[in-house]
Amino acid sequence: MTDGRLSALRALLDERDLDAILISRSANKRYYSGFRLGDAEGPTSGFAGTLLLTRDANLILADSRYTQQAAGEAPDWEVIATAGPMQDEIPPLLLRHEIQALGMEAAVVTHADWAALAEAAPGVELHAIDDELVPMRILKTADEVDAIRRACSLTDDCFAHLVDFTRPGMTEREVALELERYVRMNGAEGLAFEPIVLAGARAAMPHGRPSEAVIERGNVLLIDFGCIVEGYRSDMTRTLFVGDVSGDIRRYHDAVREAQQAAIDAVSVGVNGQELDGIARGRIEAEGVEAYAHGLGHGIGLETHEPPRLRKSEAYTLEVGMVFSIEPGIYLPGNTGIRIEDIVALEESGARLLTTAPRVPLVIG
Repeated sequence: MTDGRLSALRALLDERDLDAILISRSANKRYYSGFRLGDAEGPTSGFAGTLLLTRDANLILADSRYTQQAAGEAPDWEVIATAGPMQDEIPPLLLRHEIQALGMEAAVVTHADWAALAEAAPGVELHAIDDELVPMRILKTADEVDAIRRACSLTDDCFAHLVDFTRPGMTEREVALELERYVRMNGAEGLAFEPIVLAGARAAMPHGRPSEAVIERGNVLLIDFGCIVEGYRSDMTRTLFVGDVSGDIRRYHDAVREAQQAAIDAVSVGVNGQELDGIARGRIEAEGVEAYAHGLGHGIGLETHEPPRLRKSEAYTLEVGMVFSIEPGIYLPGNTGIRIEDIVALEESGARLLTTAPRVPLVIG
């Protein structure tokens, strides 16, 4: 699988007149080599492992914690054991491979590391290639879509379990711990991100963290979570009713659900993400409340947040193979919050939902 990916990466050498590319983003390391590092093991956690690709060499620079793992997961790559920082280990390799122009991921390499490498290898030009790397992962293959679908399926199963498990009187943190236990016990590599479990008025925080707050009748419980299957991620949000809720809360939930469905129905090849965002916002604003301040959606794959981004401030023309979320919401500080989020894959015929849990309001307690 990685052969075609490496060919595309090497084509970038000619396009940008580079001699080599240094890959520092954990998701890209896995994508191009199979070497698996977690989010916490990226470039800021030390020199855990970095890919160096030239026209005729595939090199993984890894310290002693990861050399054995790298050799097993990336058998077609030469593993070079490292003991010092980037500015000590990389210049000799640049010299050995006669590298004069090096492409780097400026978005993840710290300014300090970039400056140190530039000082240690003064004869080498360093070029940011983040924009050129984005298109290489934005269109998912059938195998990638299937991995995301399986992660979404496990998320659906977990949500069904949580509906049966959760009761008034529990805390947000109890529910968050149970959802993590469920996905890990049922085959997930882990959570795609720290889950968002927010009760009542706390649901008005779009990215609030679970706390010891108690789930009480008369309001909502917002649950936003995802898991990782074979490196690929899911992301889904549902807003449960806890017992009887007010008519306003029911009306807001209907508005969010209808806004999301209108956007899903409008997904097609060639449409701009800004248009979809506008469709969803228009339905919510027609309800007489302010629409969500965040974007309508984001791409997903080896990372939870990837291009394309569906928001009013950025233009992305959608293509077959893109996989992304659609997640409108209403947030009323001090009162309540409602969000519904699903993952869709864009096919020639339109959007295919990869998350399938019920979007109608479900009642617990």
